[in-house]
Amino acid sequence: MSKTEQVLAKMTELKNLLIEERAVLIQNDGERLLELISTKEEIMLTLTDFDESEIELDQLSSITGEIKELQETNLMLTEQSMSFTEQLISSIQNNVTKKNTYSKTGTFEKSGQTAFLDQSL
Repeated sequence: MSKTEQVLAKMTELKNLLIEERAVLIQNDGERLLELISTKEEIMLTLTDFDESEIELDQLSSITGEIKELQETNLMLTEQSMSFTEQLISSIQNNVTKKNTYSKTGTFEKSGQTAFLDQSL
């Protein structure tokens, strides 16, 4: 198997991982996402071992474009998910800032600020 064919095989493997990653991002499966990222890192390390002078780069242009598109889509999905999470936390924090509770004497009163997340670290 030529060096170009080996790189093409690894890039095809990477492309398939990116397709699976897109589905995992949509399903919000964080555990599987971590596994995929680890596998992607291994593939990328393998690809860095190849010398460009031994590879016919023109044969890789098609799959390179596909990988770029998939990576951009996955990045967009990740950013969208992060934005949604930030909005959700912000909304929850706004709704939980004042809390009605019973005091030590048994009377009903408004208590002070209650934070959803402790940011005092």
